[in-house]
Amino acid sequence: MKHITSTAVAAGARGICAESVEQSLPGMGSISQQPVFRPVLRREIMAAVNTCSRDLGLRQGAVVVLDALLSCLPCQGADGREAPVAPSTLLTVYASNETLCFRAKGLTDRQLRRHLETLENAGLLRRRDSANGKRFPVMQHGKPVGAFGLDLSPLFARAGDLLALALRRREEAEELRGIRAQILRLRAACADLHLDDAQAAFVDCLRNLVRRASLTLVEARAALAQLTAVLSRDTALPVPETVARAASTTATPTEVEIPQAEPDAEPVEERAVEPAFAVIAACNTPALQPLETDKPPASDGQDVRHIEQDSDTKKREAGEGTAACWSDLTEVSAFHAEPKNAREATIIAFEFGKMLKISRDLLANAAIRLGLWELLRLEDRMARQIGSILNPDAYLRTVLRS
Repeated sequence: MKHITSTAVAAGARGICAESVEQSLPGMGSISQQPVFRPVLRREIMAAVNTCSRDLGLRQGAVVVLDALLSCLPCQGADGREAPVAPSTLLTVYASNETLCFRAKGLTDRQLRRHLETLENAGLLRRRDSANGKRFPVMQHGKPVGAFGLDLSPLFARAGDLLALALRRREEAEELRGIRAQILRLRAACADLHLDDAQAAFVDCLRNLVRRASLTLVEARAALAQLTAVLSRDTALPVPETVARAASTTATPTEVEIPQAEPDAEPVEERAVEPAFAVIAACNTPALQPLETDKPPASDGQDVRHIEQDSDTKKREAGEGTAACWSDLTEVSAFHAEPKNAREATIIAFEFGKMLKISRDLLANAAIRLGLWELLRLEDRMARQIGSILNPDAYLRTVLRS
């Protein structure tokens, strides 16, 4: 008897066989049962988990084991480069314990099992054990369509949330770094103040507070607010003598003059932040050395002109060649008149930054790192490009980071 088998029947037979394989092995991890997620690189998801390890309750050993599991995923493209992990990638790792221990920096089997249990309890891993507990792939047409082993589908199902949480934690870490710098700067400004015992004890403990590794952003903000309140009491802030001499001879936006605040002149929030900015301006103002006219000059009275050639490679000091002209700030000058002292310039920088929706702590950090005049120039540039800046806080953080 002659049998004729068509290609359609053969194709249908293969489909039935594939379906029967998945139905006969319900406990295995297969590509068809994996969740849908946005393709992501292994290094991105690993960096996010490493940043959020404290939120996930993971220690360094569990993070290393997760890195070893991710290294076993088939993510190599046709050109040899690493391709992002997609829903079509088999996410069940079937490597042996020996391979995982080697890739996890030489952990023992006992340590590996303990860290795998930690990852499973954290919701980043699902065990798919076979009948005999072995890990192996299920092959079809020479390609793995499923496997028994360690399924990383829960990790990639939460990839979007983990990436967003990691970004927020990095931004909080940058903000915390700036608040620490502000606290140390304002703490140094309290050295010349006459404080009572409670305030002196609070100022003394700030140094240990900012050094603490477990310091949270909420605690740092509370400490900065309390320190600002200490500086904003009725006693006027002390101004260095060199700064006072500079204030009497010149009138630039970095001039330091702190008169008593007028009632109902500005909102309470601005008056609370103003002393901190005033101290920053005082600390950033360069000291002017008095001229010693009694001593003869180095030329001993000879009129000799020394001409120094300009060099493009010569390192110029900050602010050289850029005169502080208020009319250059086209956007800021449209809303505010030219300030007469550092107090008014500080209020303008705060109010204009608030108009640009920049946070108060970030403005204080920028004033410390850039200086008051450079902050005003940056705000003016941001105002001209406000249509293309979606997140002003992120834009300012990028400028400070660079």
